[in-house]
Formats: sequence, structure tokens, C-alpha cells
Amino acid sequence: MKKILIGVAACVLLLGAGGYVATLDRGATHAGLKASDLPPLIPTRTFFANPNLDSNHVASPDGKFVVFERATITGRSFLVREVGGTETFGELPLGLSALRWHPSKPLLRFIFEGQDWEVDPVAPERKNWKRTSPVRLSGGWAKNRIATDDEMTILTWGRTSPSATPAMWLVSQDGQSAEQVADGTDKTRYWVFDADIAPVLRLDSLDPATERLMRKTEDGWRNLIDISLNDVFWPLSAVRSDGTLLVRSARGRDKAAMVSFDVDTGEETVLIENPDADIGWTIALTHQGEPDVIQMGANTHERKALTERGQAFLDVLAQFAQPVSLGATVPTASGRYVTQALSVQSQSYVFLLIDLEEKSYVTLSEHPLRGYGDDLVLEKAVTYTARDGLEIPAVMTLPKGVEGPVPFIVYVHGGPALHIEVGYGHFTQMLVNRGYGVLAVNYRGSTGFGKAFQSKGFKEFGRAMQDDITDAANWLVAQGLADTDALVVMGESYGGYAAAMAMTRDPGLFDAAIVEFPMLDAEFQTRHYPGFWENGLNVWWRYFGRIENDDDLAMMREYSPINRVAEIHGPIMVLGGVKDQITAIQQVRDFEKAAEAADAPVVTHYFEEAGHGMSSWRDHLRRARLIEEFLAEQVGGRSGGFEFAERAPAFID
Repeated sequence: MKKILIGVAACVLLLGAGGYVATLDRGATHAGLKASDLPPLIPTRTFFANPNLDSNHVASPDGKFVVFERATITGRSFLVREVGGTETFGELPLGLSALRWHPSKPLLRFIFEGQDWEVDPVAPERKNWKRTSPVRLSGGWAKNRIATDDEMTILTWGRTSPSATPAMWLVSQDGQSAEQVADGTDKTRYWVFDADIAPVLRLDSLDPATERLMRKTEDGWRNLIDISLNDVFWPLSAVRSDGTLLVRSARGRDKAAMVSFDVDTGEETVLIENPDADIGWTIALTHQGEPDVIQMGANTHERKALTERGQAFLDVLAQFAQPVSLGATVPTASGRYVTQALSVQSQSYVFLLIDLEEKSYVTLSEHPLRGYGDDLVLEKAVTYTARDGLEIPAVMTLPKGVEGPVPFIVYVHGGPALHIEVGYGHFTQMLVNRGYGVLAVNYRGSTGFGKAFQSKGFKEFGRAMQDDITDAANWLVAQGLADTDALVVMGESYGGYAAAMAMTRDPGLFDAAIVEFPMLDAEFQTRHYPGFWENGLNVWWRYFGRIENDDDLAMMREYSPINRVAEIHGPIMVLGGVKDQITAIQQVRDFEKAAEAADAPVVTHYFEEAGHGMSSWRDHLRRARLIEEFLAEQVGGRSGGFEFAERAPAFID
């Protein structure tokens, strides 16, 4: 043991010493950046491998204790401490999920290795863990609520066996008893209950393009309304005593609004809407299922209170300089306290414990990047006009201390049925610190801006959707923001597809591409989709068509990067996750082979432990360093060079 401890200590000293000298500002080679007054270079490890980070806080119902994840130089774990104190106890391993507290006792509850557990953090050894998984639901389960009192039964989705039909159950907190409260079929998407946990509504998939909402009656389930796949319809509350519930809905309108939905007639009354975008998501400050705050849209920081508790929350946020971006919100069982990750004016996150009764807060921890607050930058929502006149929303972040055209990255989000929101971006801040401008594009087909905007992307991959990426780059150049000889396109998943496609068309526009966890063969992806897509394939078909249709198949083949490698006109860096279960790594391997055969400038890096994205700090750091070096070589931004953490021993997880 002594030798091991000495080895660890030596490693810590080495890392500490290396940290002092290893990060160098390898200055920009781009002429415009060389002449600029850029802020100090922030070490890559500060973004992705910082050993002084506490995060993922969950407070006890009385606000006295907090469990959190701590990163240290020798690894990470979950710890407990008193709020306001410094001494920690109750060390638990990584890999915990659904972390929560007992509603009245200082006991922790969590899921680990597929089972639910309870333990006293004062005696956290594995031998003291008490299993509380639903005994009857051996075929699989997912808890839908968190206990707010000692006697409460937990609403749980589950199966009695792997072959059984799923249903909803009320399960005791110790997992020993379970009562079925709602039946369903293999096509059931969800149920909606009232305050007494009686099922009122059930949503089933009717066919690939339609869902059916049914009402519970004494005679069983009756049809209430049919919902097109093109409509947004998502319940936000339980059924209230007046027979209504809150729903985020786009039925009968272009933009999703918050409505009051009558469970007897199916009629909707609009309560809150944004004429320019879909209403954003809500924030619940208790575990009762009622929303307290709603965000007004993807391109705004505006929020509205729906309850007195929500107004108290917004009053606390108003104590900070605006705008404020929100990270994870975790309410306590008591409803009095909430832990909140907060980014103020695009500084990195501070973690708060908010007392909603007192309208006050305590700072639990801060991300080390907040020490660089003056060097980080505020993003802003912008729009540009595509070639056909469509206004395209985007989020722009510009480096500090620069004038005139700079190297610019056009970032393409995945999905494609997703969107980018205005707000703090961790990786974006690293790119901007290196001297790059970043424009994150909500191309046609993105969600968040109405049904008409989204539908303009259907079956337009490689064409109108891709035109929006091209038009973004040309707009940046026309505005005098981007250097026409230093343009990069970058994206993950579908964004990786679009980045690769950009290098096979519009020669001379983009100078390089970064392609991550990509779909590179639309035909392959449509044939070999992951199993959990089965009940939602029509979402995919809307964008890419069906294999059975000859015209659709021809389109997939024509507009797939795998079939266009001979047209690649600039360097591409591809990053692939070997364990990717969404866009299979085979697509990356096939693309790599095709590029080699065509002598195309493609370099590929594989991440053995990554799936459809990164999970470990090692992979995040390696990804950042690869991208940093690639961009410096291709378009001339700064780099911090080798990071000592890249050589950290394997036991430092």
C-alpha cells in the first residue's frame, strides 16, 4: 500500500508541476488573429479535465445536506456535506442515476447497475445498501415520480415479465408491493393521471403518422382526438379538478403554444404563445407535476411565471446580471428548495441552493471557468436570409478583441428534428477563446420555430437543408465577419452528415470540416436503424423517405457522403464512437476506406469507449485537443498544445 500511495503522490506532483508549464499559448497564424488583442488562452483542461469541480448537486428536503459529484486528481465520486460546510462524507461510486433523498430521513436513494437502492450516507459501504426495486416488475420498470412523503406510492411504468404488456403501477417505496392502476398496449406512449393518481387519458400510436388520445370512462377507453405526427402535443401537468390539463400543443396552429386542454371535449384554449417561435419547455419546482415557469422560446431568455412559486424563482434569478441561462433544475421533496445550475451572461455555471420561501440562495460551488469570466463572451440570437427568402434563426458567438474577418465555424446541430437555443455553450466558449467565430444554425427542418418551418426540411437533406448551411457561410462573409479563406463546417450526428456533405459540394467555400459521430450513408442508416426507433420511424421517414420507394432510395444514394468521396475538395476530420448504437461505426469505417481509395484528405479518429457522443472526461479532453490542433493547422487559430492530463494514468477515471 505504501508504494501505491507514493506513486499516486508522485503523479499528483507531476501533474501539478506539468499544469504550470504544459499549457502554452501557441499563437494564431491567421493574419487577422495575429493582429488582434485576444484574451489569455484558457487551458483545455480547465474546460474538460479540471480536478476542482463539484457538480450535479441534489439537496435534502430540509435544505441541510447536499449530495454532489466531485472531481479530484485521482478520480470522481459522489459525496455528501452540510450546506455551508466543507467536510464531506458518504462517498459513493460513479454510475449512480435517479439520485434523490428520502422524503423525511437523511437517506439517499439511487439507481445503480439496473437496481434501485437506499443507503445511509454515514455508512455508505455496499453491504449497507438496501434494494428497493419493484419486486413484481421483473420485466423492466421506470419510476415516474419521486416520493414527497413517507407513505406515498410511486407511479411506475413496468412489466411483470419481458413478454408482458407494459402498464402503470403504484409501487411502495420499499418495492415490496405493486398495484396496477392503468392498462395499455405495446403501442401506448403515455398516460395522464389526475391528482388522485386515477388514469384519465392514454396516448397510443395509431399508425406511423398518427397518434390517438383516449379518455377513460366507466366502459373503458373511448377515442377523444387523433393527433398528426406533424403536430406538437405534450402534456405539462396532471388533470386538474376542473377537467383540464396544461399542454404544449400546435394542434390547429403553426407555433406550439401552452394551452388548457379539456379532457372531455378535446377543445383547447390558448394561454401563452409566442408569434415568432414555439413556446419553450417548462420548469417544475416541485415533484407534483405542475409547471411553475415557462420559457418563451429557443431564441430568447424571456421566461414567465405560472405560479407564485415560479414568480419566487424568477425573483431570485432577477438578482443576477442578465441574461441568465439555466442548467439542471432539481427540486427537493419538500418543495421549498431547489438546486439550480446558472450561467450569468455566458460565464460558466454557478451551482445554487435556492430557498423559494425566503427568495434567497446559497452558492454551493462554481465551475473553475468562472475565474475567467472577463474572458468569456456573450452569444446572441441572429437571423439571416436563405437564397429562397426564408429567414433562418441562428446563434452567433464572436471572439473578443478582434476586428475584421476572422476564421469562422458554421455549426450544424444533429437530429435533424432538434434545435440550438440561445444560451451558454461550454465547447463554444473554448472555440471562441481560440479565436474562432461560431454560428450555430437552425436550418429549415429544425424544431422550435413552427410546423411550416420544420416541414420545409422534409426530404430536403443534401439540398435545401444543405443550402441553408452554404448560405450561412456566404452571409458571414458578406457581413465582413468571416474570412472567406478560413471557413469551417462542423457538426455531430446529422450535423456530421451535413458537414461531410458540405465538402462534396460548393467547391472553394468551406476550407475544412469536423465530422463527429456521423450518418454518412442515408441508405445504411434507414435500413439499419436502432431498435428504439421502431415506434417513431415516421419521424425519420418525413426527412429521408422510405427504402421501399425507388425515388426516395435514389435520393438517399445521391445525397450521401459515402457515395461522393471523389468530390471532396478539402480536409475532413472524422471522429467516431466505436460503441455508437445510433449511427453505427461501420459508416465511419466504410467512409474511411472509400476516402483512402479516392486519395481524399480525410483523417479518422476512433474513440473506443464512446457511443453517440462522449461520456468520460478523457474522451472530452482528447476530442477538444484533436479539434484544437486540426483547426490551428487548417485555419490558423490558437492552440494550448499538449496537456499533461492527456497522459494521466488509467486509474484516474
